[in-house]
Amino acid sequence: MHLRIFHRTRYVYRTAVSQSHNELRFRPASDNPRRLKFFLLKVEPPSRLRHFRDEHYNYVHWFEIPEPHHELLIEASMVIQTTSPYANGEPMGILLDSLKGGVDELISPFLLPSRYVSLDPEVWRLAVDIRQDRQDIFETALAIMHHVHDHWEYAPNTTHAATHLKDVMATRQGVCQDFAHLMIGLLRSLGIPARYVSGYLFNGPGAHLRGAQASHAWCEVWLPGSGWFGLDPTNATLADDRHVKIATGRDYDDAAPISGTMSGPPNATARLEVTVRVEEATMG
Repeated sequence: MHLRIFHRTRYVYRTAVSQSHNELRFRPASDNPRRLKFFLLKVEPPSRLRHFRDEHYNYVHWFEIPEPHHELLIEASMVIQTTSPYANGEPMGILLDSLKGGVDELISPFLLPSRYVSLDPEVWRLAVDIRQDRQDIFETALAIMHHVHDHWEYAPNTTHAATHLKDVMATRQGVCQDFAHLMIGLLRSLGIPARYVSGYLFNGPGAHLRGAQASHAWCEVWLPGSGWFGLDPTNATLADDRHVKIATGRDYDDAAPISGTMSGPPNATARLEVTVRVEEATMG
């Protein structure tokens, strides 16, 4: 299907700030650039946008605003044709034993602890309990996805961008970012490479998906010889053509839509306004 996405972020500062330096990850990740039909990024105050690819091959725009300003507006608009990696079914039949020989250097970072994902003994014990006697990698990932969905409460406004996996384990609640971090920690504890995905989710007619009409997050598991496959623990569903992948990384720190710094007095705390729309596009 074709999806049209609009994302507006507006910061309003109590007092003027300056020396604003920002990185933006809004351009969709796609192995086929022809699927991206339209993309426009707007920043106010007007700034020159530069771009590069980061270590995870995400498309990153960056800009700086040296002069004092009271507001910062960032708008991203896009139309993209989505596809599902599950067109040929679920990738069953690849066993955990296939990971015992190790993975290459591009995959190995997704087995290690990261800023928001620790591999503590309690995480490992829970992962082993969920796995039971399963030997299939994808079957194990599905079991972990359903466990997270069924045993953690989806609770908006109870966590924040810097919430760590340890806190999610303790409170047993969170939002899509927290569910993704938890699932990633459980998979990595079993020696299964897993990475974080930021993007968007289309909630079609009659659907009741959590995390739609906002930035969404899920995780991907790596299968030797087959590549990356996404699972959405917030909704206990496969990441298919309803999901638009924007950026990937070890955790949220690598894939945040907006990250940056600025200079200003302590009372310059911003009021944040975010608007996201995801809708099906009619292509003429």
